[in-house]
Amino acid sequence: MELMYRIAHLFNCHRGNYTYEQTKVQGESKPSELDVLLLLPVHWVAMHTLLYLAKLFSFLFAGMLLARVVGRDRFVRITSLMRSIVLWALLFFMGVNTGGIPNIMQEMSSIGALAFFSAVVAMLGTFVLAYPLGWFVSRADPASSVAPVTQRRDGGGLRMVWDILKEPLVLVGIVAMGLLLRLRTPLFDWFDPSLVTYLLYGLLMFVGMSMVQQRVDFKGMFSTPVVLLLPVCTILGSWLGALVLPLFTECTVKQSLGLVSGFGWYTLSGVLISDLGYPLLGSVSFLSNLFRESLTFFLVPLFARLGERYLFPSICIAGATSMDVTLALIAGTFHVGCVGAAVYHGFVISLSVPLLIPLFF
Repeated sequence: MELMYRIAHLFNCHRGNYTYEQTKVQGESKPSELDVLLLLPVHWVAMHTLLYLAKLFSFLFAGMLLARVVGRDRFVRITSLMRSIVLWALLFFMGVNTGGIPNIMQEMSSIGALAFFSAVVAMLGTFVLAYPLGWFVSRADPASSVAPVTQRRDGGGLRMVWDILKEPLVLVGIVAMGLLLRLRTPLFDWFDPSLVTYLLYGLLMFVGMSMVQQRVDFKGMFSTPVVLLLPVCTILGSWLGALVLPLFTECTVKQSLGLVSGFGWYTLSGVLISDLGYPLLGSVSFLSNLFRESLTFFLVPLFARLGERYLFPSICIAGATSMDVTLALIAGTFHVGCVGAAVYHGFVISLSVPLLIPLFF
């Protein structure tokens, strides 16, 4: 990380007054990933994105290799349990990490409404385009269109609603607990954001092990050509929803399209837009994509309870996070067989973010 920071300094890409030498003199902490992205030019950001994706794939494949070495039928229950535990820990510390963002509550109170509205319309537009794909695939395989919740109607309407909402409420509650503990107590003053990264790497290893243990057939997943259209649905659907923003806000069409083009990758989208000369809109984009990721934690388990035809919408609303943060959530609530499509989708979307955002500014 420090080497990348020095490279950014050589390019004279100082945004504001924050330089490497000043950091050393003032005795500040080691530069974060966000600081590095802020200093790097756009083509170096693209290289950083590729490096990040390569790391994610390496841990996913490491898990697959480990499962093959120890045996496909060994430690299946332990792997499943550890995947859940690490996911809960990741969500909790993501809340802690969010609570440590400078002025996060002030930002939410001042521009939170616009950010939340833009996240909702982007996800809604994505759902409108992705749902027909899921419906088409479920029609081809009628058995997959039966919603799991239909098997548990004996408890009445309230029990059915609780069955649908229980898991997403628990997951969102875990994130909210971490956020509140960071904001209201000194318990996590020691927190290092790199812990979230390490938890993510561990989670991907367990997902890779589960893929081998459950004998995921990648060829079968990609035998349906519509899977290749998932990134297109996410991009065009998000833009479709963004067209609503100029009707109710002061954002122009181009600003609205750029605002939602982070597709859930909030750190990168906010930095890029701010770096292109729109700091306020960059803050809105940061919060918008943060809200998109948070809403995904709630919606994916909800969609999974409604049936297999909601798999593709779940992957698409997750945006770039479908290959990392929300990958285990999608695999756990639907089935591990969808990992290939989710990883492919997240990979393409992640590559598109640093390429698409500069087109609108």
